[in-house]
Amino acid sequence: MTFEQVLVFHKIVQLGSFKAASGELHKTQPAISHAIKKLEEEMEVELFDRSGYRPILTDHGKAFFERSIKILQGMQELESMANSFRNREEPEIRLAVDGISPLPELLKLFRKFNERYPSTKLNMGFDILSEAERRVLDREAEIGITHFISETSVLDVIPITHVRMVPVMSRDLLKEKAVTNQAQLLEIEQIVVKDKAGARGINFGLLDGGKKWRLSDSNFKREIIIAGMGWGHLPEHSIHQELKEGQLVPLHFEDIYPRELVINLIRLKKHQFGVVARSLWDELAALHQG
Repeated sequence: MTFEQVLVFHKIVQLGSFKAASGELHKTQPAISHAIKKLEEEMEVELFDRSGYRPILTDHGKAFFERSIKILQGMQELESMANSFRNREEPEIRLAVDGISPLPELLKLFRKFNERYPSTKLNMGFDILSEAERRVLDREAEIGITHFISETSVLDVIPITHVRMVPVMSRDLLKEKAVTNQAQLLEIEQIVVKDKAGARGINFGLLDGGKKWRLSDSNFKREIIIAGMGWGHLPEHSIHQELKEGQLVPLHFEDIYPRELVINLIRLKKHQFGVVARSLWDELAALHQG
């Protein structure tokens, strides 16, 4: 049994006749008939009832068709992968994406990119503060997407979008503590995500002298703030519904207020991209123009 025989079989089922399969596969009708005959001889059953105007699957043919669907799909995937290798397409691209980035916009681009390069795996890591830059600098990722950059001399940096970071508190906590000025925030836990780099890392939006609750998970931070256990900065796109419904209230004080942060595309200047990584870089860079 060969892949070509299984393909011929499926084309006959799909198109309804040996003649139509012949035209679709650019083979003579005798060649199509011979392929099916060899397949039937090998299994010692008839796959088609040829007594009528059009070939109809026998019970054996129906069973073979159902089982062979996955095999055919697998072979087609392997053929696609082989073509990608011939085109010098990389099997994997590693991305370091800062967790505050506007993910819906980026994920939409990544989904379309996956459809165009199905044999290349986009290995995405969602990072915090300086971690995305570190992974690019340490060659753990080919491409980074982040606001927080320190080593501009060795990086190519392209601003591609922005995110609005909003200091917020739950409506219930605001009423309970009767917050009307910045000084009152000093006695309420500020929920912050800690940088993995420790003392060498980056801090954002900290209120000096206030209480701090440091976490390692930005999603947990969001849930804690919504639950009314403290206040902190969150990307506006991640709390759009809560702000709209009044569940969360923005804070506006002397040093604590909404800020626009630029989100950058980064890579090492000396790093040589493959075909797919270059295409992905160009698509991401085009967001800047959009």
